[in-house]
Amino acid sequence: MNDLTTYIKSIGEKTDSTLEKLLPASSLYPQSIHELMRYCCFAGGKRVRPCLVVAAFEACSGKSAGEDVFKAAAAIEMLHTFSLIHDDLPCMDDDDYRRGKKTAHKAFNEALAVLGGDALCIIAFEVLAGIGKVEIISEIARSLGTMGMIGGQVVDIESEGKPVDKDIVEYIHNNKTAALIRASINTGAMLAGATKAEIDKLSSYGTHVGLAFQVVDDILDEESTTEQLGKDAGSDRERGKATFPAVMGLEQSKLYAKDLIDKAWEDIEFLGNKGYYLRELAEYIRVRIF
Repeated sequence: MNDLTTYIKSIGEKTDSTLEKLLPASSLYPQSIHELMRYCCFAGGKRVRPCLVVAAFEACSGKSAGEDVFKAAAAIEMLHTFSLIHDDLPCMDDDDYRRGKKTAHKAFNEALAVLGGDALCIIAFEVLAGIGKVEIISEIARSLGTMGMIGGQVVDIESEGKPVDKDIVEYIHNNKTAALIRASINTGAMLAGATKAEIDKLSSYGTHVGLAFQVVDDILDEESTTEQLGKDAGSDRERGKATFPAVMGLEQSKLYAKDLIDKAWEDIEFLGNKGYYLRELAEYIRVRIF
């Protein structure tokens, strides 16, 4: 097997080449919105969600991912990018930088950023419809709605500057962050024809990995510089955001992230050696703070 760095690089390149084919050309009228969509989709990032789609597919099918898997992975990356564009808006988190580049509303303008995010969401579902699996469209749509990402974002906004407990923070991030990560894994498994029992275990893995991802992000926001993060460091604390370090402290948050990754490993024990890359991806999330 390849080492994880090689694996992530390979999937990132294949995802990018798929995005290149699926996204409208920047020369296509109206050019401004197509330029914005491409600016944001190719702004960097490690393509963690596409990696989880592919790793879950390969673990459940035993074969290499094909065109439909990478189309699904690219669609999920578009949806993730759409969520970041909207999350950065002045009416949300009002961030100036993302992945070391100006955010969409700063590089273009606020109205175009809203429309660009919307356009990415719409084209993503067009791509998913072309794959022809209604259960995958339903899974991903549910992860984005009021029982998923949007619901988490609402509670996140309403909790700013207010005293919150761990339950509220977990609700926010189980929906805002973990839901799309869980859907990414389930999408790969569904494309592979996994059984319901297998998908249930992978969903649990997705929840644990997704929450750990957010715990680590919260810790890095406290401990890193803007240059290291590629986005505004310390902004969560300044805005009184509901974060894990705010309710648990930094050291307990680190222990909690470790515990979540340990549980994720337990979730996929049934895969044996086939779960190698899923285990490595979970560990990759943990080691960012250790």
